[in-house]
Amino acid sequence: MSALAEFRLISTAKLQNLVEAAEVKIQKGFFTKKTIDNFHAVILHDTKKLIDFNWSGFILADLLIFLQEKRNINLFEGEYNAIADQIIERRQQSPIILTYEHTLKYASSLIPEKFSTNELIEFNKDFSENDDPQIATAQLEGIAALKQSLDSIPSSNFAVLLFIG
Repeated sequence: MSALAEFRLISTAKLQNLVEAAEVKIQKGFFTKKTIDNFHAVILHDTKKLIDFNWSGFILADLLIFLQEKRNINLFEGEYNAIADQIIERRQQSPIILTYEHTLKYASSLIPEKFSTNELIEFNKDFSENDDPQIATAQLEGIAALKQSLDSIPSSNFAVLLFIG
């Protein structure tokens, strides 16, 4: 089964709404029980979809590890990790929250032309035992998608949610 990857722009003022909506609530009546799950509705209402990444999200997940280990580009750590942790706890789904700080620190390094297909193939061979050149091509598109999403953050009042799953 393939995971999906989704990039969504959100106002940082609305991140707490997302945390609250992440909790599934059970409303009990006398003879009824109703499940209230507004998470996806809040995502659709409070965010703007940015990019269609047309490859498996697993490819992007491996790419994020490559960037961290081989290029010292750590997109996993940021100022909203506590919010991401609360969502993980409530949803078993973890967004990576990309911030304006990530943009300032890493956007200029995320130029696909600064990466080679061969270095990605070598990493994939060691990391996931897969040396398919098409995966490296997809990862180059992932680098472009990450750059585009970081460039979409206009100020420190916004962030990009990256959902892989």
